[in-house]
Amino acid sequence: MLERKPKELSGGQRQRVAIGRAIVRDPKVFLFDEPLSNLDAKLRVQMRLELTKLHRELNATMVYVTHDQVEAMTMADKIVVLRDGYVEQVGAPLDLYHNPANLFVAGFIGSPAMNFLGGKISGISDQTIEFELNNQQKIQIPCQPGEQANAGSSAKAGVRPEHLELTGDSDAILRGKVFAVERLGGETYLYVQTEDYKELTVHASGDKVISVDDLVSIGFSMEDCHLFNGQGQVFEKLAA
Repeated sequence: MLERKPKELSGGQRQRVAIGRAIVRDPKVFLFDEPLSNLDAKLRVQMRLELTKLHRELNATMVYVTHDQVEAMTMADKIVVLRDGYVEQVGAPLDLYHNPANLFVAGFIGSPAMNFLGGKISGISDQTIEFELNNQQKIQIPCQPGEQANAGSSAKAGVRPEHLELTGDSDAILRGKVFAVERLGGETYLYVQTEDYKELTVHASGDKVISVDDLVSIGFSMEDCHLFNGQGQVFEKLAA
């Protein structure tokens, strides 16, 4: 690229040149502001790996700003989730994935996003909260009730697509009709509209035989469920 003028470079080439110019200065701290945004999908994956390798080789701190949560999850040692200028949560990628502090973090981290189910708190004990879904199904979620748990108050349960599974009718918590199927080879994503018109994403194996308009029954483990109060804050899960 050395003999070419900036106007002769594409946006992606300019970004890569800028990264190279920063590296040769041997700084102690790099600030990357969405450096891969103008790259095509294949090159973006390649550059993610390249930057990860550079981080290790240069042994320098890298502050990386991105709206792409896949970049954040795959490249970061620590993630700071910001919304409207405020810090929502700080932690290692998998800590945020498995233990989101609130609805915003739960919905932002993870692709496809977490499914949210509306309902209300119908009962409280020392180690569980009984949650009644909008379809009147009641489930027992193991978590610390705390002072924010009040019987009758609205709440939301969150379950990730990979934790939903197709079941028999007797084990079903939710039922619905498949309106779209994405087959990606090794895995399949089912998009289901439930009886109360809530849309869910279900992760299934790549060879799962399912078609649009099929009626399905869906279940999940209570240990994989997150519960959020009316203000969007999570009820702390019990330690394993």
